[in-house]
Amino acid sequence: MVTPIEDELKAKIEAALFMSSEAITLRQIAKIVGRRSEIVARAIHELKETLHDSHRGVYLIENSQGYQLRVKPEFVSIVRPLTPYQDLSRGLLRVLALIAYKQPITQSEVVKVIGNRGYAYVKKLESRGLIGTIKQGRTKALVATKEFANYFGLEDVNDLRKFFEDMAGGEVSETGINQPGSNVPSEGTEESS
Repeated sequence: MVTPIEDELKAKIEAALFMSSEAITLRQIAKIVGRRSEIVARAIHELKETLHDSHRGVYLIENSQGYQLRVKPEFVSIVRPLTPYQDLSRGLLRVLALIAYKQPITQSEVVKVIGNRGYAYVKKLESRGLIGTIKQGRTKALVATKEFANYFGLEDVNDLRKFFEDMAGGEVSETGINQPGSNVPSEGTEESS
């Protein structure tokens, strides 16, 4: 039988995961809720099972960075207008589009298109698990990851190219997303990430 304390613990964990735009480690969650890691790990497992229910709109994932709530793929298209990837800057989206469209693409090719900011963008995308890198000579080959597909609510990494074409109104060039009337930063434009 589930006690109210266990329900309250799961509710606190769910609230913490909901509020965070990035993955949270087990240690961080335990500190937030003020409980031992072993107890929190059990509660996370139970929460994951509860969220797996087909009547829920989100699910819980665990990746190399920790735990995170995500919208179930079947609901992404419904809620996409509410938050069109606001946690990613235009520059990061541009690099993602470029990688998705041309993968595998070398880091040096990205830098040629984006400029020196490309290094920082690649590092940030890699740390978030959205892209993977493979050492290729003196540079890196960049590819989209399953996490990338999950982030955009896609079933498979192979759907990414079509997704970015649709997102850009059918216009994706070798330099990334080109939307008529959009202010996609060019190489010389300062962009925060």
